[in-house]
Amino acid sequence: MVRETELYEVLQVSVEADENEIKRSYRKLALKYHPDKNTGDEAAADMFKKVSNAYEVLSDPEKRQVYDKYGKQGLEGDMGEGGGFHDASDIFSMFFGGGTRERGEPKPKDIVHELEVKLDDLYNGASKKVMISRDRFCSSCTGTGVKAGATRSACMQCRGRGVQLRTQQIFPGFLQQVQVQCPSCNGEGEKVNAADVCKGCRGKRTVREKTVLEVHVERGAHKTEHFTFTGEGNQEPGMRLAGDVLIFLNVKSHPVFHRVNDHLMMRYPLTLQEALCGFELPIEHMDGRKLIIKASPGQVVNGDSAWSVYNEGMPIKGTGGLQRGKLFVCFAVEWPETLPKGQIDVIAKAFHVPEKLGKLGGQVVELSEYKPKTKGGGKRGGNTRGAAGGRGRRRQPVHAEEDDDGEFEDVTDEEFEDDNNNQQRQYYRGGANHFGGNAQTVECTQQ
Repeated sequence: MVRETELYEVLQVSVEADENEIKRSYRKLALKYHPDKNTGDEAAADMFKKVSNAYEVLSDPEKRQVYDKYGKQGLEGDMGEGGGFHDASDIFSMFFGGGTRERGEPKPKDIVHELEVKLDDLYNGASKKVMISRDRFCSSCTGTGVKAGATRSACMQCRGRGVQLRTQQIFPGFLQQVQVQCPSCNGEGEKVNAADVCKGCRGKRTVREKTVLEVHVERGAHKTEHFTFTGEGNQEPGMRLAGDVLIFLNVKSHPVFHRVNDHLMMRYPLTLQEALCGFELPIEHMDGRKLIIKASPGQVVNGDSAWSVYNEGMPIKGTGGLQRGKLFVCFAVEWPETLPKGQIDVIAKAFHVPEKLGKLGGQVVELSEYKPKTKGGGKRGGNTRGAAGGRGRRRQPVHAEEDDDGEFEDVTDEEFEDDNNNQQRQYYRGGANHFGGNAQTVECTQQ
């Protein structure tokens, strides 16, 4: 799934566009907005830069893969100093000819790694070790590719330049000379005798190795954060600087808690008795503390309502855990499918249900439940069964979820409900006795 589409929109192509479509669209837009054809037009100049930058990313398979998965944030290191073109005219010159101008000191492309963490790690803070594979200069030859005392000779095909000039036709009647990598020396400008090749790297100058990096996840860290290890990436011949390592977080879902910014949300199914007569909800928090959320008798909880507990959400980053958001508890009342007549009489007496109005002189009709069809062709309704045959409850969007921009969006109960919801229900049913009295009782207020 593509994380961002901005660069595709700039080039006016779909996210499924192939290399040829991207190239054709870039050529068309670059010629349209080129500064030489739009003298003094700042809007056209700005658009030319955007088009060129978009083409730089989407024309490179590796950069495109990083952009599709992590968005622009994943390209920050790759497009930093020496990692990409520093001016839109560089791309235009390479595409339409004329060579490239000198630019800053280059460095290899960054290594992008995804680290899987739990929500507990973001709550408590954690240190994680990450093993990566990288190319580093051979220690036997210090990156020269030849034995000690041996030397390299200049390539005769390119005269030591590493590039050759070729003439090609871009439009009918238009020829241009372009620089291409020398195939004889692979662009190095030098060649080595077979007898002088380093045995450690076989003349490649670099060897593949593994290294371990330690990532320190701060309490309250967000899923969008990444960690940069400068100079810990690949090394390449001809480049003094080493690439960086970028590590992104992939947060696994939690069986009980769901994060929204600095708050936590959880779902708790109530029986009708608990909704009317009070309940005790035992919770073991992610730091090991045991809490009991208590609703006293007479404190009626409405179905599909959300209540909150102050300062029991996620730690706010930078406070060392001293400040936290709220814990939101989303309640859903499980209504019984049927009631015995004896219970109906008791409820009618307790709620002072009025007697029947008597004969109205009209036609008596039967009321039946309406179950609308879902997208998959099935049915659902107010009395559909929950997990493991649980009592039915209404399905409404009572939760919120943080999107990639930090905003809120609705999430339906079906999406929020965990597969082991039935196990959670049995866990909660223990009430205050679940922790043997060793727990903190907290106040829950309605939102």
